[in-house]
Amino acid sequence: MSTNEAALPQSTVRVAQADPDGILLVIHAGAGNRGKKDTPERRAQVEQDLNRALEAGYALLEQGAPAEDAVCAAIRVMEDAPEFNAGRGAALTSEGIVSMDSCLMTGVDGEVGSACGLTTSKNPINVARAIKEKTKHVMFAKPGDNLLKEWGIELCDSEYFITSARQESLREAQSNGDEWEKHGTIGAVARDASGNIAAGTSTGGITNQMPGRVGDSPLPGCGTYANNDSVAISCTGIGEAFVKEVAAHQVSDRVLYAKEDPVEAAKAALDGVARHHGDGGMIVVPAHGDGAMVFNSEMMNCGWKSPKGSYVQS
Repeated sequence: MSTNEAALPQSTVRVAQADPDGILLVIHAGAGNRGKKDTPERRAQVEQDLNRALEAGYALLEQGAPAEDAVCAAIRVMEDAPEFNAGRGAALTSEGIVSMDSCLMTGVDGEVGSACGLTTSKNPINVARAIKEKTKHVMFAKPGDNLLKEWGIELCDSEYFITSARQESLREAQSNGDEWEKHGTIGAVARDASGNIAAGTSTGGITNQMPGRVGDSPLPGCGTYANNDSVAISCTGIGEAFVKEVAAHQVSDRVLYAKEDPVEAAKAALDGVARHHGDGGMIVVPAHGDGAMVFNSEMMNCGWKSPKGSYVQS
């Protein structure tokens, strides 16, 4: 083992139990270090919001809805919760505004919709879905409000998204040094009663990021990916490292072509992320079998629900 390999952080694995072809929902709400703002009260609120997201998505799976419906329902709950870095409570750029990204991909057909630079969309995941279903394109950068209204997207003034906690984070980043702040990119992956899988991710990016910066979340194959022949994946962490590693697609390829176990494939991809000086995690739902939550950072907010039970960690 080389020195570089020995220095790689160990990945933590949480298994999401499911029947081999049964319904399953797995979610995440960010990975990183707990930091000085972590309190028992905040952790309890995060746990409550994760459970609400699981309930919203899983109820649809129980009714026989497609995987993408469950993914979007769970993500909308987390986008509306100010504890997470998406929708209301998204991170602020160096200009003090939100710049939100999202992506939705369905494994049954490989169709995907993606958006970046959103500033007025209440639920960015709805924009990704609209792009996937209502246009012939894959990605839009900063779609205008008139177009968003045509797609039926609910819009909000900038004040809706900005919280005092994010303003404080921006002040600290600009006065005390611009370090990575990892706090709450959200995502969901699901398998429905028909055996189809889907993945979605939504984020506000990084506190004090330069205007125009785009991370891994809206890039198919980097932070989000789904293929019925392999896995559905949503990632969270240092986006630049996940982009360089093409992390989500790599996991799919490892499962599909190298016949690796999804957990081992995720761990290998996270080792690659670590070589690019990044950390974070990913949630994985395969076409068959158990899902997983894998992370090489100190913590990851995440949870799962299936007929075999449920679990949340915050």
